[in-house]
Amino acid sequence: MTRRAMWAIARRDMTVVRRSRAMMAPLVAVPLMMLVVLPAALLLAPSLGAADPRAAEGLRELLAGLPASVRAQYAGRPPAEMWMLLVHTQLWPPLFLLVPFIVANVIAADSFAGERERHTLEALLYTPPDDATLFMGKLLAAGLPGILASLLGFVLYVAVVTLIGRTTVGWTPPFGAASLVLVTWVGPAFAALGLAAMVLVSQRVARTQDAVQLGGLLVLPIVGLVVGSVKGTVVLQPGTLFLVGAGAWLVSAAVLLVGVRHFRRARLVSRL
Repeated sequence: MTRRAMWAIARRDMTVVRRSRAMMAPLVAVPLMMLVVLPAALLLAPSLGAADPRAAEGLRELLAGLPASVRAQYAGRPPAEMWMLLVHTQLWPPLFLLVPFIVANVIAADSFAGERERHTLEALLYTPPDDATLFMGKLLAAGLPGILASLLGFVLYVAVVTLIGRTTVGWTPPFGAASLVLVTWVGPAFAALGLAAMVLVSQRVARTQDAVQLGGLLVLPIVGLVVGSVKGTVVLQPGTLFLVGAGAWLVSAAVLLVGVRHFRRARLVSRL
């Protein structure tokens, strides 16, 4: 495996993605929706429904589902601050994890299935780099944009939370250890997990649409995390996030090892 060839393959794929409007649209829309529009709507919800007594009752029910040790940080705060803290610590982290996962999956789904549709796969498979180099180059092309999108999205999210917090309640929730673990450890782990599995799927289907549909099943664990976080059964504290990230890294490493060992370009040639 040579690094120069691996990076050349990754740059080639990223150039194809950058020039494709069909690919770029979801890569831009998903981070904006998940990390800007939806958090802004959640954070502004109390001010939009401040006169509705059901809003206060709903907030009390959400807080009641959290462990007593976690509820302590909400004690003595006004309802608007409690809601902002709840969004920041419980509702937003799972949404953040969806961004690198989805972005990486969209690109990875195109890695081989898209090459078939564009009739460029045969030329790629007859290039000099070995199978492992080709496989790793495809992974880099999908993983790096996913991680970059999550980092840029986090910067936008911080700006949105800061602006809304200061203008509505004069307070901004802290960006502490949990945010750091989420951005630097858990997000890349989920991106690696999704793209490693998706590249394996993309090898075995004929169209990008088929790869995306099958890859949609991979998002179910994150959906479960979202539901558990909303219900309070999963508390996304730094320790929990670290363990979630460690588990994702272990599974992605196993999938990656299987992919490198079993990837053979000859099998792809036979499907052309």
